[in-house]
Amino acid sequence: MPSTEAPNRDPADNGMARTFASRPRLGAADLIVQFWRAKWLMLLVFVPVFALGLAAALSRPDQFESRSRLIVSSTSSASHDDLVQPELEFLRSPLVVARVLDRFPMSRLYPALNHSCEARSRAVRGDAEGLRRLAAECRQMSVEAMERDFHVWAASRAPVITATYRNGDAETSAEVLNALVGAYLAYRTQVLAQPQAIRLPVDRAALEARLLESEAAVGGFLEAQGISNFEAERDTVQALYQAASEDLLEADSRLQQVESQLGAYRGQIRAIRPQQRLFVEDSTEQTLIDMKLEREALLVNNLPGSAVIQEMDRRIARAETFIDTLDGPVGMVRTGPNPRYEQMLSVIGDLQAEAASLTDQQAALARQIAGFEARQARLTSLTPRYKELMRKRDFLERDLMTEVRQEVDTNVSRFDGIRVLEPANVPVRPTATRSVVAVLAFALACLAAIVAGLLKALSRTGFATRRSVERTLDLPVLATVGEV
Repeated sequence: MPSTEAPNRDPADNGMARTFASRPRLGAADLIVQFWRAKWLMLLVFVPVFALGLAAALSRPDQFESRSRLIVSSTSSASHDDLVQPELEFLRSPLVVARVLDRFPMSRLYPALNHSCEARSRAVRGDAEGLRRLAAECRQMSVEAMERDFHVWAASRAPVITATYRNGDAETSAEVLNALVGAYLAYRTQVLAQPQAIRLPVDRAALEARLLESEAAVGGFLEAQGISNFEAERDTVQALYQAASEDLLEADSRLQQVESQLGAYRGQIRAIRPQQRLFVEDSTEQTLIDMKLEREALLVNNLPGSAVIQEMDRRIARAETFIDTLDGPVGMVRTGPNPRYEQMLSVIGDLQAEAASLTDQQAALARQIAGFEARQARLTSLTPRYKELMRKRDFLERDLMTEVRQEVDTNVSRFDGIRVLEPANVPVRPTATRSVVAVLAFALACLAAIVAGLLKALSRTGFATRRSVERTLDLPVLATVGEV
């Protein structure tokens, strides 16, 4: 029975006063009934939310977390925070992450990020400025990704620092964490090795501003010259020049060899006839055989001493004497192309084609070498200015590092050393990130279903139970009628 208005009794004058109730008054039992009636809506909200969360949990790749522990030892009576906090700042330094990134290829640490950067680099191929910006952007993304996966903290009382690193490959996780600890120790030694010197206070903000200006000057100089990395550009040009020079020498040597072979083959081919005698059709032997066959046929009708037989014998004798006087077969001579001549002609053609190819290669290599020499001359002319800018930047960076070192620790002697209590080992099992995400998805789905049921219960204008009618109308319910 839906209702938005309900009269209430007025106990003061024992009469009826007209009041308005915008919603039915619900008790705990009414809310339970309303929740039960909204069960299908709650289920409809719970199932897709939990399914999406579960799908997200199952789609997450396995992550292996390696763990390492370090102990801070000191002979002084410094507090726990004074001992551990500077070491945590050293560990969290971006310089430590940057040094480790220089030792590992991006394709091994973050394959997805490397694939994305390679795809973007193919899109801007040929644009030196675009490639330089993309390299800087990918480098920054790698640093941020490693900072997200690298965590350090210290126990509340013990001077023990715990460091963890997560990666999709177990061996990479342990190797990178050990490299991070090693880079931290080297960086700490580098900063704290030299004794503190008495020096005047330095305005750190001004020093950082000057360092940024120096960095900007170096970047502007390189950008104006169209160079992304001066040292890499110089080394690359030198390597290309050497490779092209070696290729040119090899091409010259091969061309001389080919020309020498051409001269030899051309001299040999002059002594070879293009045509050769294949065979000679000689009928003298056949004529002699025919005469002997004819004599045998005459013997059938004549005696061996008859005049006919004697004449035939003389003819056969003269023919045999004539054949003996010949040097070789006589008759029609058949000629054809000389295979040796044709083969040598083919070899000469191949050598001529190779010589032409080597000549073109020589010309192309000569043009490349000329271009490399021009680039080397240009880089040589830019080297003094580049070194001057880099010296200024290095001096400012050194001063800034000295100032930071003094701010981090004004009394180096209280740090007696850091020991690796537990190096990182290769994790055997992945971290339970999927189960955590699944539990969070279940909790979120339950919360969404409860909120949907509560909204449904509070937005209903009907009465759920008899007590709800009595509480809202302040009238007793005498009877209830079921649905017809």
